[in-house]
Amino acid sequence: MDNNASAKSNNCNSKKIVKTKNKLWNMNFILLWQGQFVSNFGDSIYDIALGFWILAKTGSTGLMGILMATAVIPRVFLSPIAGTYVDRHNRKNILIVTDLIRGIVISFVGVAAVMNFIQIWMVLMGGIVLGICGSFFNPAVQSSIPDLVPKDKLVKANSTFSLASTGTDIIGKTLGGFLFHLIGAPIMFLINGISYIFSACTELFIKIPNKKRDINKVKFFEDLKSGFNYVKSNKGIKYLYITIAILNFFAIMGITLLLPLFNSKQYLGPERYGVAMAFSTGGMFLGFLILSIVDLSNIKKSLIFIAGGLINGLAMGILPHVPNYFIIVILLFINGFSVAIINSIIQSTMQAAVSDDMRGKVFGFRRTLSSSLVPMAMAIGGILAEFISISIIISVGFSIIFILFFALGFIKPVKKLIDNL
Repeated sequence: MDNNASAKSNNCNSKKIVKTKNKLWNMNFILLWQGQFVSNFGDSIYDIALGFWILAKTGSTGLMGILMATAVIPRVFLSPIAGTYVDRHNRKNILIVTDLIRGIVISFVGVAAVMNFIQIWMVLMGGIVLGICGSFFNPAVQSSIPDLVPKDKLVKANSTFSLASTGTDIIGKTLGGFLFHLIGAPIMFLINGISYIFSACTELFIKIPNKKRDINKVKFFEDLKSGFNYVKSNKGIKYLYITIAILNFFAIMGITLLLPLFNSKQYLGPERYGVAMAFSTGGMFLGFLILSIVDLSNIKKSLIFIAGGLINGLAMGILPHVPNYFIIVILLFINGFSVAIINSIIQSTMQAAVSDDMRGKVFGFRRTLSSSLVPMAMAIGGILAEFISISIIISVGFSIIFILFFALGFIKPVKKLIDNL
């Protein structure tokens, strides 16, 4: 009798989830989205407060860079392992536990700063915890979205999440400096810690389908290897990974070199750099906003994806040679808009194409790929700039991106994968 009652209860819960999943803005999606919004805002002001606080305490930009990088480093090594773990365990529990741990640790850093017993090692450990928890949290979120919304609304769902991230980044950076002078870094640390705890509390009420997996049948590292083989054997996903790698490498290199490019041009200068990058972020915001509203279900998404890449490569390829600041700002706005389109379609395609038991691993590998390329692209770009004109490096890099997306127009597995979204 107990087993029958349990089965009926599970069936009832499944029906509720399926019924709720038929629309984008269902309660489960709203809870997940608003939790992300709150914690992202906390992260945004925390990063600014941390940078200013370290400089005020130590006066060392090198130490500032090292401490702020501690949250990034764990992603490179842990993401594939974390992704495999996510596929083998309850995603809702992972979301709650990782947010709760981050909330407690960063709140402690805030309390230590308020009571003036904080040490640099505490900030270092806080950064490491953020990185470790983020390595598990992000694939859990990305793997859960397809279980909460219909397949034909995945682009809207991902654009809405990116909209929250971009929006909080703009708001946080705008208010961060003002808040630092108004309430100080310790209170800003506390705000971030509390935002994580708040997010964890709201995640308690999310209903994410928990599909039972017999994790004893397959050993952990065999499961990890299966994720790599899954990507390798699927032509469409494999080509998408190659696209992500090339795009990330040359785009990061080019964007990093924009700062010294602005610094070297008399008609630009450092003071105009911040405004120009704000326009790029604004373009991303608009792109995510449009994709969160417009229905793409009856449109060939591969054409939009390829057009976005071609426009991005063309706009950024000619930017270093444009002598007019107003046109440069427009090109950066176009860059941000096209990046929003590319990222949303890649994310949604992978969520729709990858089976439920593989999503965490696939997204974990993607995160490792993206994170590991960041320092490499920055370092190589900086070294090349010592010997070659910055304008040429940026133009060549984005020209390669243009050629890449032109070639994708002839690769059927990629087009088929994206159009099946």
